[in-house]
Order: sequence, then C-alpha cells, then structure tokens
Amino acid sequence: MKKIVLAFATLFVISIVSCQKNENESAEPASQGEVLRLKQNPVDEPIGTPLSQIVIDKKIKNTLETTHDFNWENMNLTYLWSAAQYGNHAVAVGYKTLDITNIDPIIHQVKVREGKFKAVHDAIISLVVTEVNKTAEPKITAADIIIEDDAVLPIITFNLTDRAAITRLYNLENVRYIEPLDYNPQDVELRMESSSGCSGSSYALNAADYTTTTPGCFVPWNYNNLNIPAAWNTAQGAGIKIGVIDAGISSTQSLLGSQFTNGLSAGNRTITTDYTTGSSAYTTCAHGTSMSGLAAGPRNNQNATTGVAYQASLHFIHACDDVVLDASSERTGVKNACIRMGDMPDLQIISMSVGTPFGSSVLKDGVNYAYNKGKMVLAAAGTSFSWTSWWGVIYPAAYSSCYAITGVNESGSTCADCHDGSQVKFTIPMERNGNTSRNSLSLPLSNTTPSYIGGSSAATATMAGIAALVWSVKPSLTRQQVYDILKNTAQYTSSTSSHGYGNPNASAAVALALTY
Repeated sequence: MKKIVLAFATLFVISIVSCQKNENESAEPASQGEVLRLKQNPVDEPIGTPLSQIVIDKKIKNTLETTHDFNWENMNLTYLWSAAQYGNHAVAVGYKTLDITNIDPIIHQVKVREGKFKAVHDAIISLVVTEVNKTAEPKITAADIIIEDDAVLPIITFNLTDRAAITRLYNLENVRYIEPLDYNPQDVELRMESSSGCSGSSYALNAADYTTTTPGCFVPWNYNNLNIPAAWNTAQGAGIKIGVIDAGISSTQSLLGSQFTNGLSAGNRTITTDYTTGSSAYTTCAHGTSMSGLAAGPRNNQNATTGVAYQASLHFIHACDDVVLDASSERTGVKNACIRMGDMPDLQIISMSVGTPFGSSVLKDGVNYAYNKGKMVLAAAGTSFSWTSWWGVIYPAAYSSCYAITGVNESGSTCADCHDGSQVKFTIPMERNGNTSRNSLSLPLSNTTPSYIGGSSAATATMAGIAALVWSVKPSLTRQQVYDILKNTAQYTSSTSSHGYGNPNASAAVALALTY
C-alpha cells in the first residue's frame, strides 16, 4: 500500500513544475501558490482484485430501487476503479481550480487553455502519466492514454485502469468527478432498449388520428389537445431556431431537406445539420427524423404531417447511435452537441429525446454550458418497459438545467412506457385511451405516409415546437419569460408531484406572450 506522504510529495513536485510560466501564454498564468491540493482525508488505494460486474450491477440496481437515482459521484473509490476495468476503459475526469467551489454557474466562462485552469489541466495529465509509467512497459505518453481533451469544458477523458492513478485523482480537491464513462451494466433489468425508436412504428395508420388542413397536410390528433391549431392563427415559429440532438436524420426525407420550405413553410427559415459522432448527420435511425418532423416539419402540400413550429428554423446534430446513451462516445457526443448549440447565438431551444438512467457528470457539464448560454434545454423524462417502472426521470432530463417532458394518455395518466417524477415540467398527450400503439404522428424516413411515434421522446419534440411558437411572438423574451408564460397557461396552476404543470395550452400561451 502506497503511503500518503509519498503521494503528497509527488503532487508537490507536479505543482511546482506545472506552475512554471509559459512564455507563450497570453492570459495571466497561475504562477503563485499550489496547483493541486490533496484532500484533508485521503483514502488508500483499493486492494485485491476489482469488483465483478455482478457486484457493481447489484449496487447500481439497489441504489436505483431505493432512491430512483444513480450517480457515479456518489460511489466510493473501489467501485469507481472497478467499473473502469470494463468496457473501453474510458474515464472522464472533471477538474477545477482550487478557488472554485461550485463550477456549474460559471462553466460557460471557463478558459481551460489559460491561466490557473491550464496549470491544473497540465498537472493532472502529468500526474496520470507519471503514475501509469511506474508500472507500464513500454512507457506511455499523454497522447497514448488521452481519449478526449475537451477544449471548452474542464474535462479530460483517459483510457485508464491504473489503481494508483485513479486513487491519486480521487484524493485531489481539484477533481470534481471521476466517471467510468463506458461502464455498461450486464444485468438485463438495468439495460434500456438501445434500438428503441430507430426502426419506427409499423402500426397501421388510423384515419381517426389526424385531420387534414391547408395546403394539404395532416395534423396529428394530439395537436388539438394542446390547442396548437388555434395558436397558429397568431404564431408559427418564425424567427426562432430549434436545435435537435438525436441519433441521426434521414437523407431521403425531402421535407427535412430540399422541401423544408414547402407549402405554408415558405420563407426565410433554414435547416442545417452537423454531427459530433460518426462521419455525417445522416443515418437510417428513424428517431431523429421523427423528432425533427414533430418540432419543425413543414406545413406541406404533400399529405404528410406538419410540425408544430412550421415556420421555425432547425439545426440538427447527430450525437449518438440510438436513443440510449450507453456508450462513452454517445455521452461525449451529446455533451459536445450541447457545447456547439450553446455557442450558436441565433438558436434558442434545444430538444433532446435521448438519455440514460445513470447520472453522467459529463452530460451535466454539457447541458449546464448550454443552459448558462441562455438556451431552453428540453429533455425526455424517459421511455422504457413496464418492468423498469421503478426508474425515475432519466438523464440529462433530471438535471435542473433541463426542462423534463413526459407523455400522458388522453385521460392524463402517464403513458404506458413513460417515466415521470418531480423533475417533470410539462406533459404532452401521447396515447389514445385504450390503445398504446396509437401515438402522435410524424415524418417517416422517406415518403410522406405518417408514422406513429410516442413516449417522452415525441412529447419533448412537440414541447420544443410549442415553446418556439410562444417565443416567436416576441423574440426578445428571455428563456425565463417563455417558461413563465408556458406554466402560467398550462393545465395545472401549480406544479404536481409527477406531472409538473401538466399539458401546455399553446393558444393561451401565445395570447399571453402578446401582452409582455
């Protein structure tokens, strides 16, 4: 067992080296005082062999069943080190300077390549490389073990299993969290259905689930439950840009391409795409296409469904492989998508119909960044199976910087596969009474035949469209003002325990926005 005094000596040396002034650094360097500091009560290295996945999964499941929540930040060193042994060994390290207690409110202002933050950044990398090289053969460099060195947020993701290095990090006051970013439970009851939503629905279209409107498009049945058609008399989303983060968009759906301004959606609105995972924005997963269609699909003349905010602009980012963020690349991809959208001055709303039941500090940093940049971040409360009903609101929706949205049926009960909880802000009707397969309707991968899509995913995209309608009445409104308008015109006058303010009333919200 290594002695704490040796660890402290190592940190002291690293601090001195890392504090040396960089002649090319334009910002004021952190040249005074210590860079890294040992916690007052450091813990010893774990001994023996790592815990098995069976043991780790049992701990996760017990925590979820007891608290309806799970965060790696609450796990002790033994669990963190053990979890890092599985998957691709991606370990995300969130760091800070010693003079910061809570970084969340200022994370959008951090300059990780300048001054004190750069000193901490460099010292942490040096510490990890030094510790790993005590036993590594051949010796490694930083480039060998760094998976992602975030240029915006104070996060470094290492390929790391070394118990000494993880222990040294765990014992630093500078380390905000250590997250085994790629740990994926083997217990079937802890795994969400990763392909859910990607294949789309094959349920036959029921003529009672839509109406036809000018210039020849379909209005999903639930739009009337939310007074969306009445709101269109005043607002259509013009001048607002919605960002959708999802598992790719279809290159063959022309209404989200060359026909985005078809019909009554003609005008100055635009659709743009990007990606933070894969090699393009386009995939064959139907989910992102459906979400984009609900939020801002054109009011077309082709007998396809219309989106809620059919005059709004749309920016889509392909950030994950499917709707469940169970891989390190997916959590990192969504985090990076939040950063990019946060930096877009003309984008007001972010819609994320993806998530994970396990808390991720990496995701939290990303959504905090976007939120602090003034974006309204809407996220799905969760959609899964009946035997996982003990799960609460999933992440990132459970974070306070997100507005969690879930689905209900026509009578107001939580839809069959939807999660709810105290974090939920609004609900959207997503199921016909007595038939859980007749959900809302949106655009398919190609052609114009409407496809059923439900759950908290579709609820979130629909809510994004409603928020855009309200914001378009007066684009100078702040996020808080738009939120206040939505909740003050919603179904419930005060927040409930699991459904928030209930269903929004788009028409009433638009009318109230006119008075601001």
